[in-house]
Order: sequence, then C-alpha cells, then structure tokens
Amino acid sequence: MSASAPAPPPYHEAVIGQEFHAPDVTFKQPTGYSNVVAPGGNRSITAGGLRLDKAVRNGDRIIIDFEKVSCCPWDTVGLDPDCKNYVPQELNDKGISASMWCEWCEDLTKVQKKNPSVGGCLCIFCFPGLFVQSILCATFCPISANHPLKCLPCFYGDWYHGLDKWQRKVNTVLNQKDMHLKLKTYKPHQKAPKSLNKASRVSGKDEKYEMSMMEIALTATESRKLQQESWDVGVNDGCTSGIGRLL
Repeated sequence: MSASAPAPPPYHEAVIGQEFHAPDVTFKQPTGYSNVVAPGGNRSITAGGLRLDKAVRNGDRIIIDFEKVSCCPWDTVGLDPDCKNYVPQELNDKGISASMWCEWCEDLTKVQKKNPSVGGCLCIFCFPGLFVQSILCATFCPISANHPLKCLPCFYGDWYHGLDKWQRKVNTVLNQKDMHLKLKTYKPHQKAPKSLNKASRVSGKDEKYEMSMMEIALTATESRKLQQESWDVGVNDGCTSGIGRLL
C-alpha cells in the first residue's frame, strides 16, 4: 500500500457501520440478510439463511406452496415461477441437479395448463340450471375421472391424470434416493403446514378454501409415511364428480 493511501478504519467501526473499505472506494453491505451464496456452490439458500427455492423445512419434509386453481384462467397457478430456478438444497445434496429440477417444474407447468378455473367450475355446475344443475353434476357426472372423454373442456380428468403421471415420474427418481413427493390438499386451510406464502394465500378465504401444498419427504422413514398418507386432508369429496381426484 502506498504512503498516500488512507488507512482502513478500526475493526469495530467497520463492523458497526457494515462497510467494507478499499483504498479508493467504500462498498455498503445491505442490512437485514446476506445475499452471499452458501458454501458448496448451492444457490438455493444464502449464507444468511434466505431460501430462494420458496420452500419451508418442516422436520424431515420441505413444504412448497402449490395453488391448484385460480378464480381467473389467466392467473398464475401451480408453483411460484421462480421455483424452477433453485433446486432445494436438500434435494441437491442427494444428487438432484438443477437441470433436472427445472425440467420437473416446467413439466408441471405444462400439466397445470389443463387445470380448471374457479369461474369455469361455476359455469359447469351452475349455468344455466343453477342449484338443480349443480346437484345433477355432482351426482351423475364423473368430471374428474380418467375416461375416454376426459379431454373435453367440461372435464378435469386429463388434468388429474397428468398430475398423477408427473408425480410418478418424479418419484421414480426420488424414491431411489430415499425421498418422496406428494401433492396434498387441506380443508380447512388451518390444517395445512406452514409455508412461505400461507398467510397471503389464506387472506380473505373462508373455511371452504382448499389449500394445496407440495410436500417432499427427505428420509426413507418419512418417505414411507408420506406414501401412506392421502392427498385428501379434510376435503372428503364423496360425490360422483370427485371420483378420480388426487388434489
């Protein structure tokens, strides 16, 4: 260092001010959390503990928000769009690459394009026959089942069938690594586990709101437990229209 260069400040002053000094320039560190990547090159969790993968650790599981349907066809459904950019660290540690995770998320997004909107559901069940039509549809129409007519706009069977195929594909890989994934739905939403966006998702919702989550078990024991659990936590859809549901 040349004799004309200013001396760095005392250590305690630099720490308190969160400043990093060089001879000619001072860099300000943002407060709140660190955006430095955690050791090992995994970008999904920062050194300050911020999860970029939108997941929440719950024991031997990670929970990721999954909004299955929306009020309007143009609303975002499924996973948060940023999820595909960050493979969860727990999966990465067991050999799931970023490219494989991104492929899974993109495949799921394609499946979600077949999902019904809340407005569409109301039209099928209530228009133009209102209450009588809703009773007839719920009693006699297997709109969620996997049958030859499942691809028609008034049926959801192709969506549920696509979700089932997607989960089987993903679990073919995860099961070999003592992990398991399942999409689950909770009703009322108070039964659902904590997730990153749970508070905002339930805001303004009543007890009829069906809250879905993606849950990934991270150990062999937890995976066996998750496999035995139903997707249905309180939904109890016993109507003919619910035959074939898995979310």
